[in-house]
Amino acid sequence: MGSAMLKEAVYALKIYYYDSEEIVKTVIGFALAAAASAAASGCLPGAGSTVAIAVSLGFVVAMYVALAKMLGVEFGNGILKSIASAVLADLGGAIAAFVIVAAAISFVPGFGTIGAATITGITSFCYVYLAGMVYIKMLGTLLNMGKSVSTMSEEELKQAMKKEMDSLDMREAIKEAKCAYKQNK
Repeated sequence: MGSAMLKEAVYALKIYYYDSEEIVKTVIGFALAAAASAAASGCLPGAGSTVAIAVSLGFVVAMYVALAKMLGVEFGNGILKSIASAVLADLGGAIAAFVIVAAAISFVPGFGTIGAATITGITSFCYVYLAGMVYIKMLGTLLNMGKSVSTMSEEELKQAMKKEMDSLDMREAIKEAKCAYKQNK
């Protein structure tokens, strides 16, 4: 299975960027960095998994900036934070259960701490990976429609992102993200 959905999304950008594999590597690189940071914060009893969400959000914004630069798209940092927050809100239901479990088991010394760090790391990888996939799909859709992404309002971009999120088969996307984690850890 690999990263078929991500590669499909990147393929839609081929006329805007010459190296689709570099875009895939960028998403996976940020997802791995988020996983490592989140796993470290997941070791903190109780609040660690909550801290990991904030850390992951920071990685999503940084990834969006890097991808936008690669594609020559300019956004204000506030708009990127807003888009990343919208993605977090949409993915929130999918990751909430993992965060709660990680927080609960983190209080158990030893295995609980290791378990919480593992759950938090994998969850963060999947979140950043999915956020990258949706962002790339949104950019591909908008650019291929001839839209000037740089001049779109924050609300228009949020709506475009929401539309991509709604069209995503979340079960398959999460399966792909888990598979990508296993292949790249």
